[in-house]
Amino acid sequence: MENKIEYEIKENVTIVYFFGEIDSHNVVSYRNKLNMILALNDNDIIFHFKETTFIDSAGVGLVLGRYQQLYKEGRHLSLCALSQTAYKVFELSGLFEIMDYLKEVNV
Repeated sequence: MENKIEYEIKENVTIVYFFGEIDSHNVVSYRNKLNMILALNDNDIIFHFKETTFIDSAGVGLVLGRYQQLYKEGRHLSLCALSQTAYKVFELSGLFEIMDYLKEVNV
């Protein structure tokens, strides 16, 4: 599977879809792409991970960095469709105490 990011805007929410792996090899390009997507509007954001096959600590750091960026702007970041393993990583890191996890996107 190709590593890539796609997005769509539904109502007042921007949904960002991750495909493939999110790791130290591609996190810089993902950060640059996300910065462009987040600058398009002032919507809240959902990161959708259904097609993500792997996420490492650099990927978790990417998510946390975007959360901090959005929080400073008064925007909200939610996560959706993490694999069981990735869900456990986010849960153990305590990120669900500051971010919402959605079982599915209802937009």
